Amino acid sequence: MAVLSKKPLRTHRYDRWLSEFGAEAVLFAEDAPESRAFAGTHHGYPDAPRFFPDWKRNRAVDAAVIAEYAVRSFDRIVALSECDLVRAAELREHLGLPGQSLASATAFRNKFIMKSLAAQAGLLVPEHRLVESIADLTDFADAHPGAVVVKPLDGSGAVDVTVLGDRAAIESWAHARAVTGDDPADYLVEEWVQAPMLSLDGLMRAGQVQAVMVGAYTRTCLRSLIDLRPHGILLLDHDDPRVASARAYLARLLRALPTAEETMSFHCELFDHPAHGPMLCEIACRTGGGNLNPIARGALGIDLEQAACLGQAGFPVPIPQPAPGRCYGDIVVPRSPRRLAPGLVCDLPGVLHFAAHDDQTGDRPQRAAKVSDYVVDALLAGDDHAGVRRVYDSVVAWLDQHLPPESPKGGADSRWI
Repeated sequence: MAVLSKKPLRTHRYDRWLSEFGAEAVLFAEDAPESRAFAGTHHGYPDAPRFFPDWKRNRAVDAAVIAEYAVRSFDRIVALSECDLVRAAELREHLGLPGQSLASATAFRNKFIMKSLAAQAGLLVPEHRLVESIADLTDFADAHPGAVVVKPLDGSGAVDVTVLGDRAAIESWAHARAVTGDDPADYLVEEWVQAPMLSLDGLMRAGQVQAVMVGAYTRTCLRSLIDLRPHGILLLDHDDPRVASARAYLARLLRALPTAEETMSFHCELFDHPAHGPMLCEIACRTGGGNLNPIARGALGIDLEQAACLGQAGFPVPIPQPAPGRCYGDIVVPRSPRRLAPGLVCDLPGVLHFAAHDDQTGDRPQRAAKVSDYVVDALLAGDDHAGVRRVYDSVVAWLDQHLPPESPKGGADSRWI
C-alpha cells in the first residue's frame, strides 16, 4: 500500500493497522520534526519513510508515488487528510488503481459541485453562485440583501470565510483578493444562513451510512474564530428529533453524491434552519477535527481514522453495535495573543482529557486563522446531552478565569454572525 500522510505518525500507525491484514505500507509523509523523530524509532515500515516539505503544494509527492509504482507496484493508495483526497484520486486514475475516483473526491471537496448535486436531488441548500467576476458577487449580493458569505471552493476549518454585509465590505474584499476577470473561479458566494449547526460524523460505504453520530455545535467555527471564544460539538440524545431529520438528510445526500465503494469516514455539517429543517453547509470524506475521533471511539466504538485506512486499503471494516452509554462532546479554544498559565490543568468532573498547547514562539500566528489552530482542547462526557452541556459550560467558566477576555475581530462581518 502507498500511504500519503500529513497526519502525526505517532498517532496514525498505518504500519500496525495494515500489518494486521498482512499488508505493507510504503510511507510518503510531510517533512516535520515530529515525523523525523518518529522515523528514528522502531516502526513497521519496510523502508524508510519518504519526507516532503511544503506538503500541500509539493507535486514531487505525486512524482515519487508514480516512480515507486514503476519499481514495485502496489495495490491501493491510502490518504486520510482532506488536502490529499484529490491528489490520491488523481494518482489512482493515472495508475489504474481501485479506490475513490476523481469525480467522487472532487464532489466532496468542491463546494459548488457538492451543493449543485445536492440541489439536483431535491435537497435544501443555500442559494449559491461561483465568483468568476466582481459582477457575479455584486449581482448575487443585490439579490440577497442583508449579508452574503464568500468561501474558498475547497476550503476547510472556516479558513478565509468572510461574511459581507454591505457594498463597502464587498469592494474591500474584492480589492484584498485582487479578483480579476482572468482568475479561475476559486470562491463561492452563498446566502447567509442564520441557524445553529449540526455535525454528523461516521463511516460510509457505496453511498450508504454504515455508522453515524449526530452532535450540535455550541457556536459556529467562524463565530469562534472571530470572537476567539471556545466552541465544541456535543452529541445529541438518540431521541432528539434533530437526530432523525439530520440522518434522513444525510442518507439522501450520500445517494446524491458519487461515493467510493470502499469504507471511508465523513464529516458533514448541516444548518438546522428554524423554518426549513436541515440545510447543507458541507460534507467531507475524511474524519472531523478536534476530538471527533475520540468521541467516535466512545460513542460508536470505532476509530474512524483506522477504519478509513483499512477501507481505502480494500479490507473489510467491522461495524460494532454500540450499547447505549455516556454522551460525549468536546471543547476547543482558538489561538490568540493571550498567554496560558504555565502547567494549566483542568480536572473538573466530566473532563476525560484536557490539553493545553501554548506555543507562541517562532513565526506562528498570534491569532488563529482556522479552527484546527487551537491552544486548548478537551474531551467531555455526561449522562446525556444536557449533562455534557453542563460539563461544557463549567469548562468555559473555568477557562474564563484563566484566559483574559479578547476583543473580537473588527470588520464589517463581525456583526452578522
